[in-house]
Amino acid sequence: MADAAAAAGASGSGTRSGSKQSPNPAGNYHLARRRTLQVVVSSLLTEAGFERAEKASMETLTEMLQSCISEMGRSAESHCEHTARTQPALSDVVVTLVEMGFNVDTLPAYAKRSQRMVITAPPVTNQPVTPKALTAGQNRPRPPHVPSHFPEFPDPHTYINTPTFSEPGLREKAASQRLLSVPSVVSHLSSLCGACALGTSKSCPSREKRAL
Repeated sequence: MADAAAAAGASGSGTRSGSKQSPNPAGNYHLARRRTLQVVVSSLLTEAGFERAEKASMETLTEMLQSCISEMGRSAESHCEHTARTQPALSDVVVTLVEMGFNVDTLPAYAKRSQRMVITAPPVTNQPVTPKALTAGQNRPRPPHVPSHFPEFPDPHTYINTPTFSEPGLREKAASQRLLSVPSVVSHLSSLCGACALGTSKSCPSREKRAL
């Protein structure tokens, strides 16, 4: 019956992607996940007594199943983070199912039903690797008193302080350099234009040009 469900998922659903492989690893990962959901929907329809399914119906049911699973994961993660934990526990999933309207007491009997169909494991696909961010400097190792479930230290430039005060006497040095630069500029102008640089000559061409 598993083969019948797989055939129903392939023929009845008429998958939009067909057998094309995406050159992007992330595309192949999502494509394999989508096909697995379609096989699950096909097996559930076969258990319910259906022999054929239209493409639009299969796509709608697949979207509903995907939305249900995504909502369960999102809600379980929310309950987990609300109790200051990083990984969801069984209690988080149970609370999520109760909030979504499921009768948790009937799940063991449903999982052990006699007419259930066994689906073969999907082919192993590598999850797309998230590129690592650029790091600056060497990250500080976690101290022994910090629990292992805490995140690693960020880049050193994000928390190491940098002094903003200047060296002693820096302003005095800058002021003395400015005072020394004034006579040097005057002497330079004197050597270029002679007496007119000091304003003592009235026939300087540069003065006439500035007056115009």
